Amino acid sequence: MIDLATADTLERSPALRWVIIGSSAFGAGMLFASLTGLEQGAAGLEFHVRLLSVPAFIVGSVVASAYWWLVFHLGAGKDDRSARRQLHASSGLILLLALAVFMYPLRFVTPEKRDDVLIGLAIAVGALSCVGFMIRTVVRMLEEEDAANPPPPNPGP
Repeated sequence: MIDLATADTLERSPALRWVIIGSSAFGAGMLFASLTGLEQGAAGLEFHVRLLSVPAFIVGSVVASAYWWLVFHLGAGKDDRSARRQLHASSGLILLLALAVFMYPLRFVTPEKRDDVLIGLAIAVGALSCVGFMIRTVVRMLEEEDAANPPPPNPGP
């Protein structure tokens, strides 16, 4: 059984922070690098490794690392309005960047198939929105239950 008093939390575990930052940086770097090699070929979309992939990987890694550094830095400080506003603004920028990266390959879709692809994207967005709503609802229910039933005091040794 896990002792909640000694369990690692994000605030006390620098290793967990480095795992989060490192995996996000690697994923964002690979995403940016893959976009540089995407082009239309005879058989459809093709990927080619380019010299531009290296700086794109670095930019993606820096963006993800900077975002998580900001999240951890602001989370450790006071809960003032400017910090929250800065976190909301940076999260909004990350969401806009993710949307732009997601929509970028649509430029390679032929005009005849573009309507079908957009309908599929709309269905996917609707389905993912429903899943996100369900997850949010479950998390809120669990948080309310947790607040209503505090854990029993930890018996001493």
